[in-house]
Amino acid sequence: MQGSAANEEHELALLLSGRCRRCAERLPGGTALRGRPCPRCGEQTLPGATDRAVLHELHSSQSAVRLWLAVAAVAAGSLVASWFPLINSLLIVGALVWLRFTVVKPGLALLTPRRRIITRWTLRLATGCFLAMSVIVLELLTLIPAAGPLVKMGVSAAEVGGAGLLARRYLTWQLSREGHGVPVAFWEIALLAVIALVLLAMLASTVAVVLWILGKLGLLQAQVLSLTPGVRP
Repeated sequence: MQGSAANEEHELALLLSGRCRRCAERLPGGTALRGRPCPRCGEQTLPGATDRAVLHELHSSQSAVRLWLAVAAVAAGSLVASWFPLINSLLIVGALVWLRFTVVKPGLALLTPRRRIITRWTLRLATGCFLAMSVIVLELLTLIPAAGPLVKMGVSAAEVGGAGLLARRYLTWQLSREGHGVPVAFWEIALLAVIALVLLAMLASTVAVVLWILGKLGLLQAQVLSLTPGVRP
């Protein structure tokens, strides 16, 4: 009984990674979610709707665990480095890169090529907008004395949790559409153009805010030096 459960778990792990449950070869996108057999060995992937639902739920539960691990790591790191400019933003970038490889990439492997491209670029552009907004918020908080370590820790954790949750739900939605054979809609393609324009605006705002903050830090440093006896700015 334990051996059968272990084999089933191993087979599901192979399918989650986009591989055949018997020959372990790479499956074409959408094969498992649509219950198609492996093109190499002919092994049935997930012939029943119940089996496909189990794979979907397993991916969802694994991605949820990895998301909360990223939130906890960012919260701990931001509590330590909350007083240093740009450190919190770098922590968020690291967390999102980790989620990209541990949550998004396995889900993309289950999609057909057309849907995979749309999903990947939608998430990439949306992540770029989110990072630009995060830099603006976090670096402005650096200049506010009342925003202590706990406030920055909460903001950083909330930003990673919110972005990860939205990305996870969007990916889950695309996986569900893939399993039901729903084609990619035109509005999904149009959404990419809209997000790209928003990203350009956010990047311009981010550069302006960072330059302004660096100028403020330089001005503060010059004032401190001018007030220090025997030290010239």
